Amino acid sequence: MKMTKTKGWVITGVAVSITGIVAYVLWRKYQKNQTEEIQLGIASGSSKKVFQRTSGVPVTEPNWKNPYDMNYTRDVKNWLQGKRIKELNPHVALDYAKRLKTAKQKWDDKEEVVEWVFDQLQDKTQVASISRAFYKAHNKMDMWKYLRSFLSDSELKRYVHIPVRKLRNYRLV
Repeated sequence: MKMTKTKGWVITGVAVSITGIVAYVLWRKYQKNQTEEIQLGIASGSSKKVFQRTSGVPVTEPNWKNPYDMNYTRDVKNWLQGKRIKELNPHVALDYAKRLKTAKQKWDDKEEVVEWVFDQLQDKTQVASISRAFYKAHNKMDMWKYLRSFLSDSELKRYVHIPVRKLRNYRLV
């Protein structure tokens, strides 16, 4: 069977199309992984590991990657079994929560306020304290969802995610 020019172009077109589809699928998978890395606020409790201490009491390991959960501090305290940790003063946490709430403006958001608040923190339990104060002060509104409502992914990564990732999990007294 003799190959004609038309058949050659058809085979080339199909090969290019398949290559394009494969490249698109791989690109979408990469984008999805990048987005999931940023979205720390949505973590299920089922991913927590349960360990049994020498006393025989099972203890759930905190989700170290999700300090935006207002129960993170409680989980850390349970994990440490009675050791005291340094916590953010509730009044300071409420002040930071109010500042974050005012960062969203009608026309021009104040990203520098968000950056300043997260630069003041020394550990991830303080992030959880602010999240808890934000929830209580603003009609059960989730801090992470609120920040996502006006910050782009790149701003969220720059002002929130990267500074929080650098923080220690907790500090002992």
